[in-house]
Order: sequence, then structure tokens, then C-alpha cells
Amino acid sequence: MRVSQKNQNKLLEGLKNGSYQDFNELYELYSDLLYGFALSLIKSPSGAKDIVQETFLKLWKNRKDITFNTSFKSYLYTIAKNLFIDSLREKIENVDFRNFICSEAFLEYSENEVEKTLNFDEFLTLVDKAKNKLSHRQKEIFELSRERGLSIGKIALLLNISEKSVKNQLSLALHTLRDNLSDHYYILFIVSCNILK
Repeated sequence: MRVSQKNQNKLLEGLKNGSYQDFNELYELYSDLLYGFALSLIKSPSGAKDIVQETFLKLWKNRKDITFNTSFKSYLYTIAKNLFIDSLREKIENVDFRNFICSEAFLEYSENEVEKTLNFDEFLTLVDKAKNKLSHRQKEIFELSRERGLSIGKIALLLNISEKSVKNQLSLALHTLRDNLSDHYYILFIVSCNILK
């Protein structure tokens, strides 16, 4: 069902003023569309439903900040995409995320993004620059873990340090890499350590 700009603005104005009825109408108008978009990102029906719910929850919480300068659909899509990226970041920051990285949905998303947007030589140059920001020990542990696939325990034995030290250094390395690569390149970098080697 399509809605005119005038009617949509009226619903948004009502939403800004705390109208549950206008919020529910906007939900009815856009939830299916948003679900399709979320599903294209996450490739999981239940995950897509969660993103839709979280998007509208965020919309309600931030209703007073809504402006009429941008497309409402684009506004919803931006919230949904940011929620998706945030969920990826939380998983990536967890040292024990290999199972997630190997999930079919994540691999498909990442491979599609590589094909669509990435010049591989440029990607490798950015990765090298980011890795050069790591300390020698962080780089060593990162490469052993993510590029050679060694477990925390094996790295600890190999380097004659505690497992806790390995985990701490790996966590610091991931934070440094995230800070030196955009979200998009950071995600692809982590994936490349597992599927492009």
C-alpha cells in the first residue's frame, strides 16, 4: 500500500508527538518492505524479523529527532543497516567468532560485497597499512590466529605466553584494526582471513 507524502508527513508528525496510532500505521505501511531489506542483509527470516522490531523500537525511542528532509524509507533502511553492522561488530569483537564467520549467511553477504564494491589490490593495500599499526606481538598473534588458524592454546604454547595474554593481545589487535579500517573494509578483512586465503 502506497501513501502520499502529505499523509506520510502527517503520520510522522503524529509519531513525533507520541501517537501510538500513527506509529502503528507507519509500521503497517513499512514493516514488510523493511523485512525484505533486512532479509537481503542477514539471510535469516528470524534475524530479519528481529532487525525490523529493533528498527521500529529505535524509531519510537528517537521519534522526536525525525526530520522531513530525507526519505522515511531511507531513514528506516539506514537504521536497519546500522543495526546489522552493529551485530556483526559485536560478534567480530568476540575472540571466539570463527563459527559465525563461517556461517552461510555471513559468507554470502561478504562475498557479494567483495564482488560489488571492492578492488582487491586496493583492499590489500588498506589491510597492510592497518596491520602495520599493530605492535609486533599483536600482529604475530593476529596472523597466527586469523591467517593460520591456530587455536589460542596453540599460540600460547608456540609463543611461550599465557592463553590470557594471547586473548588480550588478539582483542587489542582487533580493536586497532577496526579503528583503522571502515566498518565495511574491517568486516571484509576479517572474512578474507578465513575465506580468501
